[in-house]
Amino acid sequence: MIATKIGKKPGVPDNYTRLGEYIAAAEEKGEKLHQFWIRNCDAGTKIEDLDLALLEIEAVQRQKPDIADKTYHLVVSFRPGDQDKLTTDDLMAIEAEYAKALGYGDHQRVAGTHINTDNFHMHIAFNKVHPETLKVITPHRDFKTLAKVSREIEKKYSLSIDPGMTDGKERDPNKLSPAARDYEAHTWQESFQRHVLKHREEILEGLGAAKNWQEAHEVLARYDISLKLRGNGMVLMSPDGQAMKASQLDRSCSKKMLEERFGAFEPMPKITGNKTPNKAPPRQRYTSRPLTKHPKTSLLWKRYLGSRKSQFKRSTVLGRAVRNWKMFLMTEAHQDPLAMVLIIAHQEFLRTVISGTKQSRRKQKIVNSIL
Repeated sequence: MIATKIGKKPGVPDNYTRLGEYIAAAEEKGEKLHQFWIRNCDAGTKIEDLDLALLEIEAVQRQKPDIADKTYHLVVSFRPGDQDKLTTDDLMAIEAEYAKALGYGDHQRVAGTHINTDNFHMHIAFNKVHPETLKVITPHRDFKTLAKVSREIEKKYSLSIDPGMTDGKERDPNKLSPAARDYEAHTWQESFQRHVLKHREEILEGLGAAKNWQEAHEVLARYDISLKLRGNGMVLMSPDGQAMKASQLDRSCSKKMLEERFGAFEPMPKITGNKTPNKAPPRQRYTSRPLTKHPKTSLLWKRYLGSRKSQFKRSTVLGRAVRNWKMFLMTEAHQDPLAMVLIIAHQEFLRTVISGTKQSRRKQKIVNSIL
């Protein structure tokens, strides 16, 4: 199961009544209402009480005229087959668990489950304004809270496991893709994906707070990342053209999930004419640095960068050979002992990484091919 906050669209006024009516009516093509309930409203708990409940909630929200975003819309999507495992009481208990974790246990809300061909899901519309204290609750780092609660609910009700950011057993979020591993094996340089995963939590926190595509692009730009469409999905791009699927960062970053939050994809606006871009330089710039650290690495690395710059201008065999750090060290080893030292250091690094447990023949072959 995946729990996703649906952000308020910029420029569109908050309209709790419209959202509540949408949940009760199951307006999407092919959908129908499965279950419906209301919480913490004096009007009642059933669908026939909806009109009065919406008036009650709107009255509370009007007490905070200076707050633009007073509604928290959560969508919980279940895997095929999960619907048959859950009773109405189970669904209401699941909704209550999300409410408690987000700090909305005592807040007014409308909830309903919808059924279509193969997508059973739950909508919950929380009033962020507490009905008695009038305190407005905006959860901090809610993307982590939602992922944690989802994993707990899956175990509690024996539901299908949906890998998320806190689910290391099903999918290690920090595991490099085969393409990134190949890049590092052939270059001995840090891949773009390693750079992205190094800042994963900060990026996800920033994206979780983003309210539109522009803000999402700005968050990614802080880490030297651009977001683009590719095929039927989205990719994160580095300045030098390396790419990784956006969903490899987290399931919440898939094209489907982001467009559910922000609407149809909008690229980063291009700067034309004499206009200067109104954006800060990257906070964490991506540079393809050596994977292994050694006190003397910087000396050879500077020489490598200089030779790479000059050799790029000439299409020669030597020029092609030094276009990555690994090949540069190989060509320098016969005349520079320091290059040999760094090669040995990298070999030890690989053995340390891979030999934490007993090596299989397949793993040993990988090591040998890299070396």
